Amino acid sequence: MNLIKGRNVALALGMLATPAGAAVIYDNHGLVVEVATASRSDWNTGQRQNTRATTIAFRGEALCGPGVGALLHPANDAAARAFYCAGPAKALETDAVLAFFNSSSAPAVLTHLQVVDGALRVNPLALSDTPGRNRINGTLFQDARLPGWTRVDTAWNETVMIRHAPLKALNLGAGKLLDVADGVAYLAVPPGRDVVVVQPATRVKDAHGYLQFVPEVTKFVDAPLAFRAVRMSDGRELARLDFKDTCLRLPALEFDRPDPLHPSSAKTDIPFDKVPGWRAGALRFEQAQGRATLRLQPGVALPRKPGCTPG
Repeated sequence: MNLIKGRNVALALGMLATPAGAAVIYDNHGLVVEVATASRSDWNTGQRQNTRATTIAFRGEALCGPGVGALLHPANDAAARAFYCAGPAKALETDAVLAFFNSSSAPAVLTHLQVVDGALRVNPLALSDTPGRNRINGTLFQDARLPGWTRVDTAWNETVMIRHAPLKALNLGAGKLLDVADGVAYLAVPPGRDVVVVQPATRVKDAHGYLQFVPEVTKFVDAPLAFRAVRMSDGRELARLDFKDTCLRLPALEFDRPDPLHPSSAKTDIPFDKVPGWRAGALRFEQAQGRATLRLQPGVALPRKPGCTPG
């Protein structure tokens, strides 16, 4: 398969930006991963924007083009014929690489790349046991707050922890990671909106005696804040703290480590490195006689949404 052509297209597009630098983050056994940073001017705002572009090659052949899909999907899947190129990548301490592959016509895929006995092994990682939920929310690698692990988010707002060795993708379920301590991961489920079914789909007979399909009736409702404690050994939820008051909110927590190339303008009450301390001071997790509980520490009050009235 001709993957070099795809790389040439990517390089041509990159010429529109001002190069800022390139770094080889992995180079071993014929597998090379290079990350180039650049700065370009936004035509609409006139502001400078920083970008990263990743090139992955094996024995001089770039993993970019119509043949890459066959490495990521089963042969009977239409996505196997999609045009894929490398996205963000991360070199691991296990002499391997985690990498996203992106396509304009198929879902992004998270893969584990490793050269074994001179051959490149491309191992796509499933983020969920449910096929319909196996989708990535942004091709970003996040700090897992645990050595030897990497964190990613799914399109269903679930947190997935990737253990580097032995390789494992552990879906912790809904929520944003706050902390990992003593084998337990703590997650916050921010308040939001849920869809509830008011009336299930049915079939009814019309005036002529014919069956007619009546679709279900749904509505959006406010979903309150929740906290979860999940066991890191198997992803099982140990305890959950739900609130009925839909006006409660989280302080402005920095869930992800700041990226110096893409600084955020969002106001932060608690920076990334202080979130575990906030969790320890706000939540009490207890296990006794096979039961676990999660509740607020005495005297802790969560902030409220301005002008909100529970209803």
